[in-house]
Amino acid sequence: MSFPIRNNEESALDSIEHELYDPKAKARAVEMHRTKAHKTVDLPSSWGDDTPILTKGEADTRFSFGTKLLLVSTLILLFALLFSFWRVTSLRNVVSATNIDMNADITPYLEGGEAAPLIFTLRNRNTASLESANITLLYKQGTGSQDEQEKIQEKRELGIIKSNEYKKQDFSVVLYGAEGETRDLVVKLEYKVAGSSATFSKVVNTQVVLRTPPISVTIGGPDKISVGQSGTYTFIVKNNSATTSLPSVLQLTLPNSFSVENQSPKSIPRSNSWTVKPLLSGESQTISVTGSFSGKQGEIATMQAKIGSQGDSQSEIGIVYASQSTDVTLRASPLTLGMTLLADNGGSENIRYADSATLTITYNNTSLQALNDVSIKVTVSGDAAVYNSVDPTSGYYDSVQKTITWNKASIPDLAVLPPNAKGTLQIIIPIVGRGINSPSLKVTIVGEARVSTSEDIVTTISKSWGVQGSATLQASTQYKNSPFQNEGPIPPEPNQMTSYTAHLSISAQNTLSGAKASFTLPAYVTWRGVTSAPNAVTYDSKTRTVTWDAGRLEQGNVVSVDIGLGVKPSQSHVNQSPSITSGIILDADEEVSKVRLRTTLSPLTTSLNNESWPTNPSVVVDKKATGN
Repeated sequence: MSFPIRNNEESALDSIEHELYDPKAKARAVEMHRTKAHKTVDLPSSWGDDTPILTKGEADTRFSFGTKLLLVSTLILLFALLFSFWRVTSLRNVVSATNIDMNADITPYLEGGEAAPLIFTLRNRNTASLESANITLLYKQGTGSQDEQEKIQEKRELGIIKSNEYKKQDFSVVLYGAEGETRDLVVKLEYKVAGSSATFSKVVNTQVVLRTPPISVTIGGPDKISVGQSGTYTFIVKNNSATTSLPSVLQLTLPNSFSVENQSPKSIPRSNSWTVKPLLSGESQTISVTGSFSGKQGEIATMQAKIGSQGDSQSEIGIVYASQSTDVTLRASPLTLGMTLLADNGGSENIRYADSATLTITYNNTSLQALNDVSIKVTVSGDAAVYNSVDPTSGYYDSVQKTITWNKASIPDLAVLPPNAKGTLQIIIPIVGRGINSPSLKVTIVGEARVSTSEDIVTTISKSWGVQGSATLQASTQYKNSPFQNEGPIPPEPNQMTSYTAHLSISAQNTLSGAKASFTLPAYVTWRGVTSAPNAVTYDSKTRTVTWDAGRLEQGNVVSVDIGLGVKPSQSHVNQSPSITSGIILDADEEVSKVRLRTTLSPLTTSLNNESWPTNPSVVVDKKATGN
C-alpha cells in the first residue's frame, strides 16, 4: 500500500509519518543526548534484529559543581587538622602562668615612715621564653583617700626571660598610717609570648602591718559641751621617728556648727590648715582652736585632723601620714544668754562714729531646778569703744582687763536662780569719734553656774559690730574758678549758651570701694566732653547721664573732679537760677564692713556762690526786655 506524496499540500506531520513507516527507507542511526550518567535502558533498539534504530550515546563522566565543592571543603578541613596537629606536637613556645613562680618578700611588720626592702623573685619554668616582660609594684602609701597622690606605682622592665631563668628585683617601700593598720602590696607581671601580640599577666599579693606612725596627731578637748559654750581644742603633732621629720601640713575638718573664735597660731589664710615645721625626734608642736557649737541637745559633731606632706598648694595635703577624729556631744545649757545693741545714731545693731551704744544682756534659767552661784562676765574688745567711759549698771568694771562682772556680790538674786527665773543687765559703751579704718566692737559673754546633780555649766556667746562711717559728697558750680575756659554771658541770658564747670568732691570716714557719683542733664544742658578725669567720667547720650567712677578711696582722703557743661536757658528761666543737673547721687561700699552707703545732693544750678562778681551772676536776665 502506498501513499501518494503531494509536494505542496503535504503537511510536516504527514511527511514524518511517511518517513517513519516507509519500508524502503534506509535505517539511520539515532544518537541519544544525555545529561546524566549512563543508565541501562530496557527498550527495543530496532524494528528487527538486523536493523537497530537506537544506539547508545557516550556516558558523561564529568564532576558536578556540588561534588567539586564537597571535595575542596574536605581538603581544607584535612589541611587544618594537619596544621593543628603540627602546632600542638611541634611548637615549643606554649606558656602557662602556673609555670611562672613569683614571690614578694618583705618583713610583715613595718615602722611607719621608714623605708623597708621588698625583694621580688621570679622563675620561668616554661619551655618557652617570656618576651617584653615587666613588673609593677602597686600600693597605697598614705592613710588618706584613694587618689592619685596616695597610690604608688613603680614599674620595672625585665625584657626577655628565658626558660628556667631566674629574675630578682629590689624595691624600697615607705608606708604611712595608723598603728595596727594592714596594707596590701601588689606585684603585677605582664609579658608576651613569641608568635602572639596578646599581653598576659600574673599577680602576687602580700600584706604588711604598720607599727607606730612616724608623725602622729592627737586631739584634746571636751567631748561634751553646751551649745554656745566656748571650748578650746588642741591638736598635737609629734615626731615618733628617730630622725628629724620633713616639713608637713596639718589639716582640720571642722563641723559646720563650729564657729571659730580664736586660733593659736593663725592658720594659712582662707583655710583650716597649718604649716608644721621640721620636728626633731620626739619633738611636738601644738595648735589650738577655740570656738563654740550651735545645734540641739544630743547632737554629735565630729572633728578630724590629718597630718601629711604638702600637696599641690600650701594648704593641701599630698601623702597623709596619720589622722585622728573625735566626737563632741552637744548638750543644752540651762543658763541661756542673749544680747542686743541699740545706738543713738546707728540704731538697732548698728553703730557710727561718736555714737553711744547701749548693750542689753538677758539671762534665763530654762531648767526645772535652781542654778547656784550664777555669774555673768562680759569682755569688751576691739578698737571702737572708748574704754575709760564704759558705764556698767551695778556690775564691776575692770578697766585693765576690759571686763564687767555680775555675781551674787553685786546682784544677790544670782546666788540662787530659781527655775524659769530671768533678768536683764545693761552696759553703755561710747564709740570713738574717729580712728582706724572701720573700727570694730566685739562683746563676749560667759555665764557660769552650778547645779547639784551634774557638773558645772558654762555658756558663752559673742558678737561683733563694725563702726559704719559716712561718705561726704560736695558739689558746686564754677565759672571763673575752673580749670577750663568757660564762655558765655554772665549773668546767663535766655537762648544763649553759657559754659559752666560742675566741681564734685568725695571724702569718707572709712575706706571705700567702688565709689560712683552720677547725675542726669536737663534738656537745655549739653555735655561738653571736657573733664579733669577723662578715664573716670563717662556720658551716656541715651539716658543723658554723667557718671564719675571714683573707684577705691582711702580713709580720710578727698578726691575731686571737674566736668564741663553748656547751659542755654529758656525764656521761662528769666529771673531764676535754673538747675543744670539732677540730684547728684553717690553710691559706695565700705571696704571692711561691706556697708552700702548712699548720699544724694540737691541739683546744681547756675548759682555761682563761691565767686566774686559785680552783679548777681546766678539769675537769668533778659537784657533785651530790660533795654540794657
